[in-house]
Amino acid sequence: MKKVLFATTALVATAGVAAADVTFGGYGRFGVYYDEGAANETTIESRFRLVVTATAESDNGLSFGAQIRYQANEHADGYSTRTAGFNTPRFWVSTGPFTVSVGQTLGALEFMPGAYAGSIGLTGLGYHNVLYTYGGADAYSSGSSGRQGVDVLYASGNWGVHLSYSPDQTTQNTGLTDTNERIAGYVSYTMANYTFAIGGQSSDAAGDTDAVVTAAGTWGNLEATLMYADNGANDDAYGVGATYQVGSATYISGYVTQNNDPAVDDTYAGIGFQHRLGGGTFLEGGVVDAAGTTKADLGLRFSF
Repeated sequence: MKKVLFATTALVATAGVAAADVTFGGYGRFGVYYDEGAANETTIESRFRLVVTATAESDNGLSFGAQIRYQANEHADGYSTRTAGFNTPRFWVSTGPFTVSVGQTLGALEFMPGAYAGSIGLTGLGYHNVLYTYGGADAYSSGSSGRQGVDVLYASGNWGVHLSYSPDQTTQNTGLTDTNERIAGYVSYTMANYTFAIGGQSSDAAGDTDAVVTAAGTWGNLEATLMYADNGANDDAYGVGATYQVGSATYISGYVTQNNDPAVDDTYAGIGFQHRLGGGTFLEGGVVDAAGTTKADLGLRFSF
């Protein structure tokens, strides 16, 4: 992420602030997307994401920050209307190993170590490797209002802790009526080449995820993660995701998962590659068997 420092005399107008700056970063991607059985099986895929981060540090060492994202995609795909625009902001203050974040909720289960193990392709191809129920736990949204709440994070040594809370959203976001209240958290521990994490959630909705467990290890060029989720009334899911470095700049990733939700009871499997071209540029692609439907993508991505 490249840093843009504005004139601190103009930017820092509040007495007692030691330093402040604004950074811009993000990525762009473009390529082709294939969805077997769709009205248009092969379509153009694109996304531009701009992340704006403003930070300041007080004289006593407290770090303050705020972040907002702008995201624009191709006209439409199989998942959403893909309208362009800014999401709602997130604010935080940090001291030592603690960070308290308010505004758009990050979501503890979304940020668990190993939650996205084995992700493939240019687009993620539906992210069937992620076992907690999408919509059944708080998750940071890049292109919409998201859920408003509070996150508390702690990272020190081998330990990591993340707690998140989102109240009834009826009065939190204009136009959103959601009376569901969620409290979630995870604890992780890293020991040598292994990382273990266990998370849970208390929610008013029967279909929300109740618990998630991940166990990851690295052996030379191979990183693999075992995953399990208890998705409440939607039953459970389990699987494995892995990434293997096959060359100095080439990585192969894949996963196999089983979702026991009676509505979608099936096995999902995917494999993909990433070739790093240097300078923050990548060639990426993958293919997924999504409950009997083949999906694939191929394209280029660059970070800035």
